[in-house]
Amino acid sequence: MDRREFSSTLDKSALTPEELASRLSQTIEAGFVRQLNTDKNAAWQIMHGVLCYGDKLQIRDEHGGTTQATDYLLNGGLVDGFELQLGDDLLPVTQNLGVRARLEPGSYTGQGHVDQWIAVLAMAGIPADRKVKIGTSEKLVSDWARQAQYDVTRNPLDEFGWTLIALTYYLPEEPSWIAQGDARVTWEDLVAVEVDQDLNMAACGGTHRLCGIVHALQQKKRLKLSDSAVWQRADELVEKCKAEVREFRAPDGALSCNYFVRPGTSKDLSTELASAGHLFEFYALAATDDELKEPWVEVAANHICDLLDAAQAVDLECGALYHAIHGLKIYHQRRFESDD
Repeated sequence: MDRREFSSTLDKSALTPEELASRLSQTIEAGFVRQLNTDKNAAWQIMHGVLCYGDKLQIRDEHGGTTQATDYLLNGGLVDGFELQLGDDLLPVTQNLGVRARLEPGSYTGQGHVDQWIAVLAMAGIPADRKVKIGTSEKLVSDWARQAQYDVTRNPLDEFGWTLIALTYYLPEEPSWIAQGDARVTWEDLVAVEVDQDLNMAACGGTHRLCGIVHALQQKKRLKLSDSAVWQRADELVEKCKAEVREFRAPDGALSCNYFVRPGTSKDLSTELASAGHLFEFYALAATDDELKEPWVEVAANHICDLLDAAQAVDLECGALYHAIHGLKIYHQRRFESDD
């Protein structure tokens, strides 16, 4: 869809906070009614829906009925690309086998990134004691998180953004642990790998790597862990990227299509939604409460609503769609729901 086909509200009078909150809610709800089903959509699409709507997401199963997506997936439902297996070794902490999802690097069907699925469950707020069925075995989401923790030393891709999201959510009191090979590993070790990566070469402009770093920084602050050169570099990187989100905006306030490289726009609505949505998701997570109240952030949020509203009848790529909505949800929760 051509970006020129819709009329942006950016040139209209600024919305009041109440009007903006209402518009965000309406746009988020509009995304909820999009229908995913197990015959046409793979795990990659459905798990992006789970990212936004968690246990509330309903999908159509192979029988044509409607079912809760998380229950279906975690109870052995058949979805292309969602393949779970038991771990190879007894885990040090539990002395039980953990849970591992099959990795398909770069896939748009299955898990394309290390620990992507368990991180999605974390961001969706799925509890650690939720049951997971694998064949005749019954495990817990916490067993999955423990496996991710144990497996960090055999990560084949040297990417830990998703891993950090999962570990800081499900194991928030364990910044240090024993991993496979009897190696002592810390959140800081994983962050050290992430800050050395070229964001411009990473998926989605590096926003997922940044979100992992942000989660780690937030938990580091909560636990009052000691400062170090690694943590300082991580904080500086996040602040630099936050500044670039603002600096690289278009004259109308839309976020850059070139992520953290330079300003840029696109005539293609789907392309713009993908970049704006990922950037806004990162910023909504990383910004302070006061920064989220700045007028330019309201303009950016309103613009993403415009993009989503204009594309309601379009079969959008699920990554762009659901990360944009997830960013709006984080923003709505922090900007408006926290004032209740």
